[in-house]
Amino acid sequence: MKTLTEGYVKRDTNIAKGAAIILLLIHHLYMGVAPAPIDIFHEYLPLTVATLSKVCVAIFVVLSGYGLTVSMENGREKLGRFTLRHTFGLMRPYFLIYVLFVTLGIFFARVEFTPWAVYGTGLRGFGNACAEFFALRPLLGTPTYNQTWWYMEAALVLYLCFPLLYLGVKRVPYVVLPVTAVPLALYYFLGNNVWDTCREIYWFFPFAAGIFVAQRDLLGKFTALFRKKPWLCVSATGAAVLATALIRSQVGLAFDTFFAVAIILFLRCTLSVIPYLGAAFGYLGRHSGNIFMLHSFIYCYFTSQSFFVKLLYSPSLINEFLALPLLLVLSLVCSELIEFGKRLIGAGKKPASGAAREEWKKKLPHILP
Repeated sequence: MKTLTEGYVKRDTNIAKGAAIILLLIHHLYMGVAPAPIDIFHEYLPLTVATLSKVCVAIFVVLSGYGLTVSMENGREKLGRFTLRHTFGLMRPYFLIYVLFVTLGIFFARVEFTPWAVYGTGLRGFGNACAEFFALRPLLGTPTYNQTWWYMEAALVLYLCFPLLYLGVKRVPYVVLPVTAVPLALYYFLGNNVWDTCREIYWFFPFAAGIFVAQRDLLGKFTALFRKKPWLCVSATGAAVLATALIRSQVGLAFDTFFAVAIILFLRCTLSVIPYLGAAFGYLGRHSGNIFMLHSFIYCYFTSQSFFVKLLYSPSLINEFLALPLLLVLSLVCSELIEFGKRLIGAGKKPASGAAREEWKKKLPHILP
């Protein structure tokens, strides 16, 4: 694995994920649902920002494709075994949070979001719960306990398709990349918001783009250029973020991959070289998987929603803004408690040998979660 001085590494990935998780909270809290094209000069500014913040999904997907590829090429596993191991690694934290928060929902959920109210009762209710537990709810059209969990089905499909995409992008990228972009192109040309984008078909292109970037070490090459010409890279990537944000506001979801890459490059030039701020975003990035999976319960599905309703519907813009740090802090506290519980449960296990631990660290991916 490359060291921090050699290229784009896990610390940089965590910083980008930290920024993406803040964008995710903004997108959900402030209801970023404005359809493209957005009239950026007359639209309500928080709504515009929240809508553009949906780029967080593309950031996570690009980084997932990138991280899987880096881990694959730095390891010695066969592609099939590698994919199965990382697919299980993707689902394991989700299984834990699913069981934990469905159980908590029995006591703390709002009446309409208790497990039996959502899934139903009897055999049908059990089947609906199982469909969501295995991240198949979007595919089967069954009820959902947490709308945000649609991403798990998309991520599961992308991971399982990783061997095919990895080999395809490596050998014929000029075929695979355009083909994976077809759903996004159709979405744009047939009219934005014509379909539900919470499905895997819209995220193959950013995933394949992440694979392409990793296989050609484009982030590593950019990092080398940044060290030689830092101000040029900061200026260029800053301008790219503004330009892609403007284009995205007019084009819609189809442009999110390019917007995401511009943000990732800009963060590498800025937050990654600011010691304390970079460390703070890296910390958020390490918790991004947990925050993604649990934050909706805090501000929407559980009785704690009442606090956020008061803030979000307050006539004061300051109070409305305070909903964001409140949700972030509460989500982090929950994430820390979950990680503490994991460490507590694992404390009695016999630790691996030093050599085994180091070998395992080399295989750790740069990916969500």
